[in-house]
Amino acid sequence: MRLFCFPYAGGGASTFRGWADLLPDEIDVHAIQPPGREDRLFEDPVDTLQAALDAVVPALLEYSKEPFALFGHSLGAIVCWEAARVLREEHDVEPAHVFVSGCRALPAVHDGRRDLHTLPEDELIQELRRMNGTPEEILQNADFMQMLLPAVRADYAMLSRYSFQPQKPPGAPVTVFGGTSDPAVGMDHLQQWSELVEGDLDAVVLPGDHFFLHSSREPLLAEIANRLVGPGQA
Repeated sequence: MRLFCFPYAGGGASTFRGWADLLPDEIDVHAIQPPGREDRLFEDPVDTLQAALDAVVPALLEYSKEPFALFGHSLGAIVCWEAARVLREEHDVEPAHVFVSGCRALPAVHDGRRDLHTLPEDELIQELRRMNGTPEEILQNADFMQMLLPAVRADYAMLSRYSFQPQKPPGAPVTVFGGTSDPAVGMDHLQQWSELVEGDLDAVVLPGDHFFLHSSREPLLAEIANRLVGPGQA
């Protein structure tokens, strides 16, 4: 079972470093690396969902002959969900499971949100500090931030331009993860995912803020493993 993982805004493949060590051997972790960060730092980041899908869907299709699952956190959950839609509608391919994490139900994804990609640099850095997903030593490193901010702005532009279109629910099971103290995604936002899936909503709430995928990594991975290879295999 391959597990393809989509990072949050500004994040890269390193978001999922160490996951393979904590998951059963039957799960093969593949982290998506968007352009404009880490080992793709000198590529131009993409700022539209369509550009992101045009890049990632062909890569996913290469692996679609074997069972695979998709995981996405925050913005990555949107890309993950829409990639699953394109695979289903245009290629008649379904993942074995879709995991969406730290993300509002898509019809409400813009409720109360600001267009962060247009903020002045100091305000954008302050917003990153408030969200508590970037270490303070990085936020205070002016040179590093100059390299990081273009990808952050592009990702937030992608989010602001996203428009949810009603669609047929995925044929695959869907699990929604949330954090108990996430200031951006409340319990009501998680429950609204029930409108987008067939049957009862499979929702799991873990301790932590918006970046609970780091602070509650082990229980999160245990929940994923339980759904992909069965209980007690993590």
